[in-house]
Amino acid sequence: MSSPSLALLGFELTITPDFQWDDKVHGYVEPFWIIVEDNDGEYILHHEYFVLKKQYIEEDHTLNFTVPIYEPLPPQYFIRVVSDRWLGSQAVLPVSFRHLILPEKYPPPTELLDLQPLPVTALRKPAYEALYDKSFKHFNPIQTQVFTVLYNTDDNVLVAAPTGSGKTICAEFALLRNHQNGESTMRAVYIAPIEALAKERYREWNEKFGKSLGLRVVELTGETATDLKRLEVGQIIISTPEKWDALSRRWKQRKHVQQVSLFIVDELHLIGGQMGPILEIIVSRMRRISSHIDSTIRIVALSASLANAKDLGEWIGATSHGLFNFPPGVRPVPLEIHIQGVDISNFEARMQAMTKPTYTSIVQHAKNRKPALVFVPTRKHAKLTALDLCTYSNAESGDKPLFLLGSEEELDIFISEIKDETLKRTLPLGVGYLHEGLNSDDQEVVLNLFVGGRIQVCVSSSSMCWGKPMPAHLVVVMGTQYYDGRENAHTDYPITDLLQMMGHASRPLVDNSGICVILCHAPRKEYYKKFLYEAFPVESHLHHFLHDHLNAEVVVGVIENKQDAVDYLTWTFMYRRLTKNPNYYNLQGVSHRHLSDHLSDLVENVLSDLESSKCVSIEEDMYLKSLNLGLIASYYYISYTTIERFSSSLIPKTRMKGLLDIGISFGVCGASYSSGGGRADKKVDQPPEIFIREPKMYRPTCEGQCSVTSSLL
Repeated sequence: MSSPSLALLGFELTITPDFQWDDKVHGYVEPFWIIVEDNDGEYILHHEYFVLKKQYIEEDHTLNFTVPIYEPLPPQYFIRVVSDRWLGSQAVLPVSFRHLILPEKYPPPTELLDLQPLPVTALRKPAYEALYDKSFKHFNPIQTQVFTVLYNTDDNVLVAAPTGSGKTICAEFALLRNHQNGESTMRAVYIAPIEALAKERYREWNEKFGKSLGLRVVELTGETATDLKRLEVGQIIISTPEKWDALSRRWKQRKHVQQVSLFIVDELHLIGGQMGPILEIIVSRMRRISSHIDSTIRIVALSASLANAKDLGEWIGATSHGLFNFPPGVRPVPLEIHIQGVDISNFEARMQAMTKPTYTSIVQHAKNRKPALVFVPTRKHAKLTALDLCTYSNAESGDKPLFLLGSEEELDIFISEIKDETLKRTLPLGVGYLHEGLNSDDQEVVLNLFVGGRIQVCVSSSSMCWGKPMPAHLVVVMGTQYYDGRENAHTDYPITDLLQMMGHASRPLVDNSGICVILCHAPRKEYYKKFLYEAFPVESHLHHFLHDHLNAEVVVGVIENKQDAVDYLTWTFMYRRLTKNPNYYNLQGVSHRHLSDHLSDLVENVLSDLESSKCVSIEEDMYLKSLNLGLIASYYYISYTTIERFSSSLIPKTRMKGLLDIGISFGVCGASYSSGGGRADKKVDQPPEIFIREPKMYRPTCEGQCSVTSSLL
């Protein structure tokens, strides 16, 4: 196509099988092609192979993919679902762009200035300097540029930079500033997105600030009574978003929450992911607390590079002087990225075909005994890939195993402590693996051998990319999909997870550059080229998960009427993005009236659901009162739908067996609720038909990245 590409358009397509399955006719699977064509039908913009399995004939199926759009904006695209076996069996869905409103353009990223690297003596305090001078003598360029605003002021700050840029030390500048302002009044909260990262940060900071500076570093447990005691005595409190949300809901009654002087949020770009709504709520709450008690709570946020960092920075209260959004290419250790597509539709066959290219990448890019880290989707793949790499290296190595860097005698001492039998076979060949199923002692041994330079290769399940210090010269992402049991399909890794994996290819002061090789399904290659080289945008998902948060605020008395609920939403990131990207949030316009009507409708719908669930009562069509079920749901941090289901199922005589039956019914009812259902009136010998639900909204996510959904709301 001659015109330049303007954006990537993301589709969320829901497909419902509309035929009765007969084993004699259809076998056990029915394959289809998903094809996206331009308005004239001249170009195929995307194609994807979709296999419908017999056991999922009664369910809806959701597919996610991206296609480019061009200037001038076309009137529509066509989505075709075509049977690979039956002639004439197809469905066509036109997707109109008539009312598509593209988001506003984003400001340019922060330029990395050519500054003289700051020495650690810039901290101007021997106790602080001693924290770093054993590791390095100068701060890196990003740390140098943000140093003044973090260490010498109390401004709110957003630092958005690629993974591996040393942002944790930027957060430590803010901690040291907070310590300088008064040790007796210091109460800093650090939010880590996941449990593993929280534990890693606790170990690191307890060693650094606890033992060296005598600060009390505590980690929240999730048990309210214990956490309140730790909050009272702690000077640095480390928590996950869920634990802080549960603890800070009753901030009006808990003075120690009000006494927080520094609030650090790590990986804030995950606001666009699964845990995003909770992250958004706790940051909004801390801003609201600061406003109500007339006391400054400094907010410092760390994030990956973002396209719309300005909105995120303004939301947390950062001024232009406190907003740093460095481009993805700015890394202390430059990263060389190779993306290879494998054109095999079957997931397991594709994973098997990636093993040899993975071995070849290690041999080519990790020369001179440099460490290589391989990420795979599951624990099964971690074990199988490690064995395959050992097989390939055995075939090519001589007397000494190719990937073994330490002596065999030295390795025997470590192997004697290993419990996993397969691991005992791979470690002598220089290949280890990590996954959630390994016991903690085995994980620790593998990690020490890899980081200590005794084995060259470590294969890790994808979820282990968070919270484990595994620096490497080469990172191979072997496959970019995982099996999603809720969708009964293989789903792409979130971009945030991929960036985290890539960030492990960084060894400051050791390597001049790092290398990342990404092996993916061929149709996804262009998508990764777009999002891995450019800053990506984030949007709020709070409007889909608002019920439990509004219920909690009603319980504690923060929201007393419908107007309070609307005012509450004005503190959120969602509110700032509504008019910037209206189609994503289903706004029909960007005027004040459109915004007011949308927020009012959102609040009305959410409160109506809570009232139907008997969590909240609405008096005089305005005033809100929490009911017993709402109190229970908020106190025990469970969903309003869960408490409603238990309430309708429990009777005074229910025993343990009855409780278990109710729990099991959650899974059964959930499956039946989402099923598409076969049509009994169809003849069993006719070709299958596919029914595509009409799209309910258009969701552009940014200038350069748009999203259209055809999912049923």
